[in-house]
Amino acid sequence: MPQADFYVLPAADIAARQRFICRLAEKIVPAGNQLHVHCDNAQLARELDLLLWSFKAESFIPHALADSNDPAPVILGWELSQIDPSRVFVNLTLALPEQVIGTQRVVEIVVQTDEVLAATRRHFKQYKEAGYHINMNDMRPKH
Repeated sequence: MPQADFYVLPAADIAARQRFICRLAEKIVPAGNQLHVHCDNAQLARELDLLLWSFKAESFIPHALADSNDPAPVILGWELSQIDPSRVFVNLTLALPEQVIGTQRVVEIVVQTDEVLAATRRHFKQYKEAGYHINMNDMRPKH
């Protein structure tokens, strides 16, 4: 059964999504997972590329931009043609590309902004309707 993992962050800024991707990749890539991180455009992918190199001095996450044709464990893409369904699909966009439905594992990073909340709620519904097992990971502090 395909799986969709939602990580609900307490932050209300878009940059928190990119910082979280760094932490997530640091944990799941050593376990043998390969990621496709889908960005809105090439500029955002390049920003994430720089962040992955610098987010933690002692960390190394092998990654590459999709247009480099490098087979790194983490690929940063922005075009639909770059999506590799054999990889874990990490969605940093407000859209859910049609090609993603059917991918075995997807990840959505939720931050507390109106547009991201609305988009990820839509995505939740689409994954549910497509038969995905949904995992909710609420990272917000408990009161």
